[in-house]
Amino acid sequence: MAVNGIGAFQYQSIYNLTNNRKETAESADEPVSDTPERDRVEFSAEGLASNEAEKTQDEEIAVSEENTEEEEPVGSEDDEIESESVGVSMGINAAKLARMLAAAKTRSQVQAVMEMIMSDLRECDAGKEKGYDVDEASVSAAESLLEEAKSRMSSAEDREPTPQEEMASALASLM
Repeated sequence: MAVNGIGAFQYQSIYNLTNNRKETAESADEPVSDTPERDRVEFSAEGLASNEAEKTQDEEIAVSEENTEEEEPVGSEDDEIESESVGVSMGINAAKLARMLAAAKTRSQVQAVMEMIMSDLRECDAGKEKGYDVDEASVSAAESLLEEAKSRMSSAEDREPTPQEEMASALASLM
């Protein structure tokens, strides 16, 4: 806050110096320089003390803000504490997993998709245990995709994927 006041004071001094120089130059027909010279600004002891007091106050405010984040609100029986509950909803992007499974041509790619499906199912189970709202339709779709992936595992080729197959799999995971 004090810095803004100091800056305004310096600007005002430079402005006045420039305007005075222009008026003097116009009357004396001398060339005017557009670049102002630097003023020397002196501060009184009161101004410096005020600036230090504001700095200290700003530091105290910053420290108190840090402390309030750690403290829990304390209320008496007469105080009404309002709380806002935030609902958490979980689901599985079954369409993305289906695209990834369709793009998987080798066993390693099918295995990677199976691991993603199982990971998503575990996360949804953990969410149910925590009381989160879980989209049952997406969970059942993911379970059917897992069964499909298991059946595709036997028919998938056991080889390294070609660059085109890797690209198709990467694109399916980005979509």
